[in-house]
Amino acid sequence: MPRMMFLFRICLLALLLPGGGQAMAADAQAKLEQVKQQRAEVQRIRDQLEARLGRLGAELKGVDSAVVDARREAMQATANVRSVDRRIAVLKDKQDELRASMKRLQEHMQREASLAYRQSGRSALWLDMLLDEKVADIPHRQYLLSRLVQKQQQDRAEYAEAGRELAATQAELQDKRSELDALRKVKQQRLDELQRARAGKRALWEKVKRDAGLKAERDAQLARQEKALKKLLAGVGSTLLNTDNADDWKPVRKMKGKLDWPIDGRIVAAFHSPTAAGRPSLAGVQLAPRRSGGQVKAIAAGQVRYADWFGGYGLMVIVDHGDGLMSVYAHNDALYKRIGDWVAEGDVLADPGSTGWVKSTRLYFEVRDKGRPVNPKRWCRKKG
Repeated sequence: MPRMMFLFRICLLALLLPGGGQAMAADAQAKLEQVKQQRAEVQRIRDQLEARLGRLGAELKGVDSAVVDARREAMQATANVRSVDRRIAVLKDKQDELRASMKRLQEHMQREASLAYRQSGRSALWLDMLLDEKVADIPHRQYLLSRLVQKQQQDRAEYAEAGRELAATQAELQDKRSELDALRKVKQQRLDELQRARAGKRALWEKVKRDAGLKAERDAQLARQEKALKKLLAGVGSTLLNTDNADDWKPVRKMKGKLDWPIDGRIVAAFHSPTAAGRPSLAGVQLAPRRSGGQVKAIAAGQVRYADWFGGYGLMVIVDHGDGLMSVYAHNDALYKRIGDWVAEGDVLADPGSTGWVKSTRLYFEVRDKGRPVNPKRWCRKKG
């Protein structure tokens, strides 16, 4: 059961209980107020950071937004093409089934017609009676004849219906093929836009690389954003409710050293590795996802405390796991959770990407224990 819903149920229960319910309602209201204040503080820190990023920071955000938007539209266009592709495959199978059914009906009707033709030379019913045909057999033969006529009518009706259904299927198939052609053109346009957006990001990266002044400005921004992240983590605090109101909740400290990494990848920048001159060492690790590394997943259950763009970190997610432990996931290309969402261990948080000050697809991953950065290797399983 989501914990925010639990708060509201506490408030409802408080209205029904005499005496002590008022204290429970007051406590729940205080927690809700605390969450609101924390969200306001998070927004203030983010706005303050963006105000200090200057023109270069605004340009970075602009190219990141262009890449993210173009990627989302390209993915939607690709999904549209796949959806129509699947419908066309279904229609082709249906068309084949209808044609096979019509062929079977046609062959069956031809056999019945051939049998009727061969039987046409037999004597009439009244002649059979004169030739000592058993009278008791006559009603049965009449019944069989009527059933044969009915079956022939039914076969003809089924054949006609299958023909109409086949015509409708072929018409829809033609429409879907036309739609697919149009969607493929849109998909290519969206992919071209994505390529241009990524080229814009690379151009900004190269411009900063060539210009010593811009490089110094970027490094100064990164130093400021690292301080801002510390403020942000302190600002979100920890207001998780008691664990007895969560389904399948596991105390995170009991899983130390046993947690899965957020993505299948190799560490390309280790914990406490040096960065640029004048900047503190890395407070987390950078992971390069493997080709089939998949999406970014929560290392443990918790509540999303931040999910948005954050300067040089790009699109970033912070998850509060309770008991003072938080995890940070940055440089994503798409986010699938919002502030306040509750996540289970292994839930998808984001797609890895290259937003912020990184050139290639990377995942920046931090673990904070009571606000202090700790080596993720101490919390996650040993890499093979």
